[in-house]
Amino acid sequence: MTSYLPALALFILGLIFIIAAALGRPGRRQVSLGGIGVVLWLGCLGVYSLTSSSPSVVKSVPTVMPSPTVMATPSVTHPRGRIVFHSERTGDFDIWVMNDDGTDQRQLTDAHGRDIEPAWSPDGRKIAFASARDDPENLQLYIMNADGSDQHPLLPFEASDNWSPAWSPDGQKIAYQSNRDHSFEIYVVNADGTGRTRLTGTGAQADGQPSPNNSMPSWSPDGKRIAFVSDRDGNHEIYVMNADGSDQRRLTNHPADDVRPRWSPDGQYILFESDRHGRRGLYVIPAPGANPQPTREAKLLTDARGDYVAPNWAWGGEAIVFSANIEDHDWEIYIMNADGSGIRRLTFSPRFDRFPSWTAVHDR
Repeated sequence: MTSYLPALALFILGLIFIIAAALGRPGRRQVSLGGIGVVLWLGCLGVYSLTSSSPSVVKSVPTVMPSPTVMATPSVTHPRGRIVFHSERTGDFDIWVMNDDGTDQRQLTDAHGRDIEPAWSPDGRKIAFASARDDPENLQLYIMNADGSDQHPLLPFEASDNWSPAWSPDGQKIAYQSNRDHSFEIYVVNADGTGRTRLTGTGAQADGQPSPNNSMPSWSPDGKRIAFVSDRDGNHEIYVMNADGSDQRRLTNHPADDVRPRWSPDGQYILFESDRHGRRGLYVIPAPGANPQPTREAKLLTDARGDYVAPNWAWGGEAIVFSANIEDHDWEIYIMNADGSGIRRLTFSPRFDRFPSWTAVHDR
């Protein structure tokens, strides 16, 4: 409104002069007053025209976007590797693969029966997984190429569950869990299926009761030790042993269940899953021999918005991939920074996506 005040002032002055001319006595003075009034009105029209044609100045107002359910994205969002996982999106559990930014999702297996818990070989050329394609009641270990070709069993079929495969850092061996001797125990076998050796347990106890279960192996990056889960002390705790099964020691000691250990690529920490705070969460604890060791206490990385499970290291230890139900009741694959920040959702299927395993991009 203030931009039109000059034009309004000229209009009023022009009106005064014209009224004075109309009320005055005829003569030159009347003509002069009338002329001045007309000139002022013409000036009023000119000023008004310039004011109307000038563009309005509007202050930009920042757009307020709704806060996302998931936190800020990790510092790097372009693909740095590939993630293999199992999914129920086609109605049966199959193995899928994608870039670690969630793009290029492809199905690798399509056998009748569950295909679950995939694990990359260290060079990214092979994938080990468990399959019920031969018998719905007994999971068997399978190996395939990274593109899904050449799917074949690692061991001859047996009426027992063999699963949770974990490659040794040199790619020469695979550790896994099996109940072929009644209770679940940790075994290791050459990558060609030869030389199977049991590392834990003694089978059935003297009173005929099964021995405690030992499961979920994970190799240290130097290949000298294996972290695993055991319920030998009454609940599931994380243990560590030498790669030959000797010197088995408990790492965690908590009333809750501590499961799925994953040794960090630098050998300093062990990542695991636990329900210590009521919901399933992801924790890290210093690995045996880690230097320095400021504390043996486990550090919680996740919040209580949902359940966080099946973790694995990514980006050489800079990030963690996992499955969670933090946005809905469906399990999806996520990635976050190693300190628990920057969670980003990678899958959006309406069915179960779980058990991710990461590998760097390799030349194949």
